[in-house]
Amino acid sequence: MKKPVKTILCCSFVLLVSVLTACAADVPAPAVKVETPELAAEVNGDKITKRQLAAECLLLYGQDVLQDLIGKTLIENECLRQNIRIPAEEIDAEIVRTAKTFKLSSAEFLQLLAEQRNVSAEEYRHDTVWRVLALSKLAGQRLNITEDAINEAYESKFGPAVQVRQLVLGSRAEADRTVQELRQQPDTFVNVVKNRSIDPVSQAYGGLIQPVRRFTLPTVAEQAVFALKPGEISNPVEMFAGQFVIFKCEQYIPAQDVDKQAVREQLIMKLRESKLRRAAEDVYKELQNAAKIQIIFGTDIKAENAGVYASSAAIVNGKPVSRNELAELCLRKHGKDVLNDIISRLIVEQACRQANIQITDKDIDGEIREMAVKHLPLKENGSPDIELWLKRATEESGQTAAVYRTHTIVPVLALKRLTQKSVQVTQEDVQRSFDANFGKKVRCLAVSFGPQDHRRAQEVWDMANKQKTPENFGDLAEKYAVDPDIRLARGVIPPIGRYSGAPELEREAFSLKAGEMSQIVQSDEALVILYCLGYVEPAVTKIDEVRADLIADIFEKKQKMAAAMYYENLFESARLDNYLTGESRNPQVREAAKNSGMR
Repeated sequence: MKKPVKTILCCSFVLLVSVLTACAADVPAPAVKVETPELAAEVNGDKITKRQLAAECLLLYGQDVLQDLIGKTLIENECLRQNIRIPAEEIDAEIVRTAKTFKLSSAEFLQLLAEQRNVSAEEYRHDTVWRVLALSKLAGQRLNITEDAINEAYESKFGPAVQVRQLVLGSRAEADRTVQELRQQPDTFVNVVKNRSIDPVSQAYGGLIQPVRRFTLPTVAEQAVFALKPGEISNPVEMFAGQFVIFKCEQYIPAQDVDKQAVREQLIMKLRESKLRRAAEDVYKELQNAAKIQIIFGTDIKAENAGVYASSAAIVNGKPVSRNELAELCLRKHGKDVLNDIISRLIVEQACRQANIQITDKDIDGEIREMAVKHLPLKENGSPDIELWLKRATEESGQTAAVYRTHTIVPVLALKRLTQKSVQVTQEDVQRSFDANFGKKVRCLAVSFGPQDHRRAQEVWDMANKQKTPENFGDLAEKYAVDPDIRLARGVIPPIGRYSGAPELEREAFSLKAGEMSQIVQSDEALVILYCLGYVEPAVTKIDEVRADLIADIFEKKQKMAAAMYYENLFESARLDNYLTGESRNPQVREAAKNSGMR
């Protein structure tokens, strides 16, 4: 069994009984009754049934999946109305065609989907390919692809391009003044961009943007760019309301030598996908506007026909969408991931049971309060803004407040309780933290190179050594540094402190005096040259002034590490059978076999 991707600190956790009780309250179980529930997994002897798994899938994903199910229902109903059929042969042919564009067989393509996207062949056939073909037939003439469109797509991907820099300004008057200045002094373009451009992305790169190809910019901008010769500067172009762009041509890039016929199918597929996205939105909006849809799942609707409504997730044009069908779809789409989460929290819940640890509502409220205090400013009355913290936390995680409490807060508390006795903060820890956070730091300029660029590093070191000034070193950093941040900052890096995580660089930095230059340092798979500007003296010199804060910070970090390691050990030692994936693991049997082999 593969270890869950999420760490236990972020994974869901709650006492299994309370989770299932909560799920049962909001999400009725499927109506099928069985004497022995079909198992999804067993963890150290505790069973997780598919019914329980489906209930949690509904709880977490029911609303989102219901929208997909309603969309599919609308499409199916419209296909029936128009007598549109999608035979299995068409689905197979579409899969073969798609796989061919990736130079794969259909079997290889489906295997890749299963391995990399966790999408089964049947799910891909019925949820993706069928829908694509159905929408294609419903869209009709909207998906026609002309020869002109194919030619434009070829030009935009493989045709000639112009490498330009751009300067974005906020008014026509400013743009007109600036373009006159630049034409008199074109070499100042980069500096003007750094000082005046209102586009932070291109500004950070001196105005440099991706090479411009045909049909990738608005027509007025494309015409301006392709009319330029290397070194020329365009007139201001109004790209958006209140944004005027001045382009400077750096160089022309010739068209790629790619045979159009060889990539024709690939181009058609991309055009078709693009048109299909737009057409699908239009078709779906039309179907939705014409439909009568009543959402039942997750609402408090009281129905006249209680039997129909009790088993339905929605009513679409008078026909029920089955709650069981919704549960099955949630299970199919998200079952494996949700099962991993359930397994994770069950493993920790078992450890809590063994240690006689219980997490109460009061504990949960206290943890949420601590998080609000730590991450948000206090209210005007001095109290923590718990409501705002819950709002932000639930929006970010996409969870309800109840699920956030049980699936996010409880695991943090459980692992704190399970590991709190093993965490200790030593005097050495406090001293190292003080030195790292409040100790003396070295202000340096740096030039960085790739790990194999020894020759280039030596050349730059020689040039820097001949004229040891900050200005010359900054010029060299701007020209030769591999790291774009160092290049743009002309070598300026954050001050280097003790225990920075780069011991070679740190050792060399602290050996320098102001105005001195380092040797070539091998650090973190890079070559670096430093120029010392001086030292930053510590603002706090007495450790007792910050000791309490340091201890609290160190304890929190150590506890997180202890929790991660504790869960790692729990998971590795768990006896596990995952019937959804067919994976099983029994560490005790494995260890016994190992010991037997050793004897």
